[in-house]
Amino acid sequence: MYTKNGKKIFDLRSAHESINLGFNHPAVLEAIRNQLDEVIYVTDDFATEPTALLAQRLAQLSPGDSNKKIWFGQSGAGAVEAALKAARFAQYVKRKGDNDSGHKSNDYYSYPYKIISRYRSWHGSTAGALSVSGDPRRWFAEPLVVPGTVFGPDVYPYRSPFGDDPDGLKSAEYINYQIEMEGGSNFVAAVLIEPVVGSNGIIPAPLAYIKRIREICDHHDIFLIVDETMTGFGRTGKFLAIEHYDVEPDIIIMGKALGSYIPLSACILSEKVWKHFDDSIFGHGQSFSGHALASKAALASLEVLLHPDFLPKVQDLGNYLGNRLNELATKYEFIGDVRGIGFMWTLELVKNKERKEPVRSTSQKYSTNPIGQIATYLRDVKNIYIPSDKFGIWITPPLITTKDEIDYIVDAIDEALEKTEESNLW
Repeated sequence: MYTKNGKKIFDLRSAHESINLGFNHPAVLEAIRNQLDEVIYVTDDFATEPTALLAQRLAQLSPGDSNKKIWFGQSGAGAVEAALKAARFAQYVKRKGDNDSGHKSNDYYSYPYKIISRYRSWHGSTAGALSVSGDPRRWFAEPLVVPGTVFGPDVYPYRSPFGDDPDGLKSAEYINYQIEMEGGSNFVAAVLIEPVVGSNGIIPAPLAYIKRIREICDHHDIFLIVDETMTGFGRTGKFLAIEHYDVEPDIIIMGKALGSYIPLSACILSEKVWKHFDDSIFGHGQSFSGHALASKAALASLEVLLHPDFLPKVQDLGNYLGNRLNELATKYEFIGDVRGIGFMWTLELVKNKERKEPVRSTSQKYSTNPIGQIATYLRDVKNIYIPSDKFGIWITPPLITTKDEIDYIVDAIDEALEKTEESNLW
């Protein structure tokens, strides 16, 4: 980016992870210009070719059978709202059908409505999405949040609430326990997860954990919702992060980079969910749902992303980035953990490496700390932007970043760490 006075800024967080292909990819811009001469927008009472083609592509590209249905919105939070409604409404229709057929269930409430989420999570700032977010930003809205959320433990091998839990199975089993204690399938509609926790630490889930969560949802006959708003569209080296785990979600949420420069999100429903709306209403909608111009931008972006050489290069350079960051961890005692996958990494900073004492606690998210000082140095001296409100150094460059740019980024972070090493903030 260039400021009005000509200063160049490298956005190391890719505009909130929304511009995976950079700010002005020529193929995407050309597709947008061409679509301006066609249909730009009609209401969702009608279909357009770009919207239909995009729905077809997302159904094919997402894990599992392609017999899916897609709801389009303008933000990840809007797609989360759709996912929550879809899970709850489908469970309601399903339960009503069971009762109509004479099935006897232990109902103490009209239908399963509870969502099991996790403390280290962020799903958006609208009322429903905020209510299922464990992030401290939820606290600003309390007690005016939507009821029905139960927060489970984080899958966080470096700092697990269970102590030693490298595969995350203790965390998974506790969620299984919570579902039982919250009434099982009579009360619980779905489990909502980010396969790689985003805003709350960039924490890739262990393979065993994701597979066990899928088994738990199947056992209780509840839905698994996977929020790929930040992790989707190639961020982790695959189209969706859940592909690393060979698991099929029931509902997938996409947003951010999907429409490139035009707001677009998607809620992808598997047949297991959407079949309950064949004879029932899915009570959700938005005026600009399925926007033709945004859909055309997404289709053009997909052509770039799915070129045979593109994602393998992201994986290779992502590994290179991870190796360079791990070199820093051997140099500085206050780097407690290096985590990431693809082009999604963080350096977790600590006051004491042996005790894993964080530079700030969750309740001190907005307090003065070394991360803010490092962010200021990178911005003012090295022309690199990172957020200062995270729990570590945030490294999520655009997927078009080159090896030379990675070297510049890591060298700049090294310099910033060295400058702040003697800070009284540690």
